[in-house]
Amino acid sequence: MRIAVSVVFFLIGIGPGIWAVHIPLIQERLAINPAILGLALLTMAAGAVVSMPLSGWIVGRTGSRLPTAIGMIVYLIILPFPILSWTVPAFFVTLFVFGVLLGGLDVVANVQASEIETARQKPTMSSFHAFYSIGALSGALIGALVIGLGWGDGRGVAVAVAVSLIPATFAVRNLFPGEPAGQEGPQFTLPSRAVLGLGLIALLAYALEGAITDWSALYLTTVREATPTTAAFGFALFALSMSVIRLFGDPIVARLGSRNILVGGGILAAIGLGTALVVPSPLLAALGFGIAGIGVANVVPVVFSAGAKAPGVSAGVGVASVATMGYAGFLSAPPILGFIGAEYGLSASLGIVLVMGLAIAVLGYRLK
Repeated sequence: MRIAVSVVFFLIGIGPGIWAVHIPLIQERLAINPAILGLALLTMAAGAVVSMPLSGWIVGRTGSRLPTAIGMIVYLIILPFPILSWTVPAFFVTLFVFGVLLGGLDVVANVQASEIETARQKPTMSSFHAFYSIGALSGALIGALVIGLGWGDGRGVAVAVAVSLIPATFAVRNLFPGEPAGQEGPQFTLPSRAVLGLGLIALLAYALEGAITDWSALYLTTVREATPTTAAFGFALFALSMSVIRLFGDPIVARLGSRNILVGGGILAAIGLGTALVVPSPLLAALGFGIAGIGVANVVPVVFSAGAKAPGVSAGVGVASVATMGYAGFLSAPPILGFIGAEYGLSASLGIVLVMGLAIAVLGYRLK
């Protein structure tokens, strides 16, 4: 079951990875400016806002296994459609649906992960998130490959999705049973102060990750005049550094402690983004995104584990609340930064992301 949930996290990660490296091509094909692209990303965020509370209600009624299984398959089927879109309206509609599936699936999969962690009574959250990062890296590499082969119009992604349905079928057949369906008690509650604090850190961490996912390639091509291959390399470095650090994240957290992970990680993320902003070399700027990945890698697993242990709420409710706030940052920050980028330039947008890293460090230091 742990392997099955790891596969789910891997396949979820493939989507943003593939999506990120196709953004410059989609923008060019549809002839849209950063403001319109930002509005499209906001539409995707709206889809997630609709689905995340609904996902929490569904988990309470059916357990986490069934919605994870259904969401996994439908998510993969929908993945190519935003990239295949040849009109702006179709692009907006398919991004909304993609946001619905991505946001909802993130919530229910993290509930699965927290239930396994509780059952094993060992830290495992970082390893699950490592597979998400490995998936994002794989998606970026797959995207770069199909773009290099001239299949950047979505055909290559469709082939990749068809192949990914094979491990997805294995995963959905072997998920953790989860909590019994039909639980009593309210399904919608206001989060406690402790959960709100954890959720705010998650929001900033996810916002930082989402900003690099959606804008790093475009920043490198337009500001640093990098080739599409070098631009894809920047996001790949970010995803690779997150993957490696998260694979060893559980013993690192045990050794350094959660507070040090949050403080040090936020500062390191800010240093990486500062590097990307000030160095003129496209390759060194890409390396800055890799440094940012090292910093932010274990922030989300730490706050998710803490959410599962938050006083006054069940593990599932705590994780779902933190995930909802976190993913709100992941999906809402990039479009907002797109509007800022259209007005003041993408360098200004990344400057705001740098401040997010410092805010994570401050909040992590204040966290009890």
